[in-house]
Amino acid sequence: MILYFVFQKINLEALLDIISQVNYLFLFLAVIAFILSQFISSLRLDIFWKSIGVNISRKYNWQLYLLGMYYNILLPGGIGGDGYKIYTLNKQFEIKKKDLFIALLFDRLIGLLALFSLLCLGLSALYAFPYTKHSYLLILPAILFFYFIYSKWFKYFLDSLLPSYFLSLIIQFLQLLSAYMILTSLHVSSSILNYLCVFLLSSIAAVIPITFGGAGARELTFIYCATAFSIDTNIAVSMSLIFYIISVVVSLSGVYYSFKFNN
Repeated sequence: MILYFVFQKINLEALLDIISQVNYLFLFLAVIAFILSQFISSLRLDIFWKSIGVNISRKYNWQLYLLGMYYNILLPGGIGGDGYKIYTLNKQFEIKKKDLFIALLFDRLIGLLALFSLLCLGLSALYAFPYTKHSYLLILPAILFFYFIYSKWFKYFLDSLLPSYFLSLIIQFLQLLSAYMILTSLHVSSSILNYLCVFLLSSIAAVIPITFGGAGARELTFIYCATAFSIDTNIAVSMSLIFYIISVVVSLSGVYYSFKFNN
């Protein structure tokens, strides 16, 4: 439904023309950067698993993560993959579902903290927005707020705060690298920071559980932010669609484990 609305707002012929001229070498590099970001995401999640007593191998954790990615494209906001992880680990380790849910929740929240941090840095560097030039000053209070929450109510996650935060920064940097490679594959050489800032905003929007696998949420963000950030709407939506297609293709690799784990 959201994608239909998006396509009503753009020049579909221009969009297809932009995509048809893609450079496949840079597109391949975008895929590699995305896969690396997901692998490190699985390592970050493993930190939270171990905090609640779920000790699994990195191999199994990666396989379970890929399977979760596959289920994420079937249901809005990633709840399909999260639900499957909770069900599977609860059955195997008899860990309370509430604890598993909280671990998954904080895994997502720390990711949002990294997104927020990079967005603040990006906005601070955009001279077109003088009113955001000191956005970087918001990063430390945000980290301290997380520290307060952890130390007050979730002390068993406290040791994971900094490691998971730094891993989250690496994850988001790799996703930004993937987005940059997509832009390069589309022969975009100007206003790169503007595109990447909106990409970070769209990543936050994609977390909200209203679309399947984030489809449409990113594109809608680009459409509404295009004018303010002085970017080409058709190029922005093209980049976003390609990123979504990459995420879907990588997620489909989890199909193999859906048969393996359920047989």
